[in-house]
Amino acid sequence: MKNKTLKYIPGYYPYRIDEDGKVFAPHAKTGFPVLVKESNRMVNVRQDGRPKKVKVSELYRRAFNRLLPE
Repeated sequence: MKNKTLKYIPGYYPYRIDEDGKVFAPHAKTGFPVLVKESNRMVNVRQDGRPKKVKVSELYRRAFNRLLPE
């Protein structure tokens, strides 16, 4: 298994995304990236202390400046 690069998502720090469209958040104690659960191509992110549902394709577009490959 090769290492995948995780890229920070502008406007959604500290969340990161990889080239496959998997979203990661830092673990509370260790800081290591942990996969965020996805349902119906949406993930829950916390922004300004409040939970918010965001499309994975929107996060991918923000990070990589291109559309998520299907």
